[in-house]
Parts: sequence; C-alpha cells; structure tokens
Amino acid sequence: MTRRDAIRRAAAAALAPLAIPARAGALTLDEVRKLERAAVARAVAAEQTAAVAFEAIANSGVLDDRTTATMRVLLDHASQHADLMAATFKEELGDDPPLPPKRTAIPGLAGLRAQPDALRLAVDLEQRAIAAHIAAVRRTHNAQLLKLIGGVVGSDGQGLVLLRQLVHRPPVPLAFERGVA
Repeated sequence: MTRRDAIRRAAAAALAPLAIPARAGALTLDEVRKLERAAVARAVAAEQTAAVAFEAIANSGVLDDRTTATMRVLLDHASQHADLMAATFKEELGDDPPLPPKRTAIPGLAGLRAQPDALRLAVDLEQRAIAAHIAAVRRTHNAQLLKLIGGVVGSDGQGLVLLRQLVHRPPVPLAFERGVA
C-alpha cells in the first residue's frame, strides 16, 4: 500500500460517520425521468392552453381594437413558445408532446361576454403557464429545456405585465414572478 492509499483510506474512514445514508424509498432513475417528462409536458400543455385561449379571446369580439392588437401579439408569442416547446420536448425527451386542448376544454373561455372577464382569464392562464414552467425547471436537468423554458418564462412575464396593466392591476407586484398553480 502506498502512502497515498493510506491517506485516502484514513480520510474515508474519518468521513464515513458523516456520510448521508441512502434515503429509504429513493427514486430510481426511471422514476426521476418520468417525473421530468410529466413536468415538462405540463409546461408545454400550459403554453398550448394559453395560445388556444388567446386566439379565442382575440377573435371573440369582446375586446376593443387596441386590446385586440395587444392580445394578438401575446397570441403570436404564446404560439411560438408552444410550437418550440413541443418540438424541443420531442427532440430532448423522445416522447410526443401533449396535444393542444380544444377551446371547449378551457374553463371560463366559452362564457366570455365582456373585456374585463376575458382579460382576467388571460392573466390567470399566463400565471398558470409561468407556474408550470417553473415547476418544469425544478424537474429537468436538460440544458436545452432549461434554456428554452427560462426564455419562455421571461417572455410570459412581460406578457403578464401587459395584461395586468389592461386590467388595472399593479403590473409588477413582486420582484420574482412565480405564477399560480
């Protein structure tokens, strides 16, 4: 045994009582990957839901011209996000992304009769998308997904500021946007 081996063994023996024991019921790699896929799929679905709803809201006839123009910009952004997230989900995780929801499957969308209601729904959907994206960031270690989701969160945060201004709420109430689950 060399002197280095002796030092390594002595250090290992001294640190052994400090080692963190394996957690009972620790997740397997397959379980971790399954949780990652589910979280990222929810993020994709949240962005798809926002895109579908924003299109319906923009075409509903309940918004004034200026607000319709703003909603169309947000729709364009959400559509680009949803498309890129779905493609990246497929490329990076190897699974088919979720399908976008039908308008009838989005609660509150069918009964919109006034601009304030439509905008409050848009705020809610944007906040839910942000929350889903942050939850996905907590579950993935994939650099491509992290980069994409980080950019989408920033863009969605900007959209949320616009929507909050349209409903006369404080545009930036917190230093960090977390969305709502």
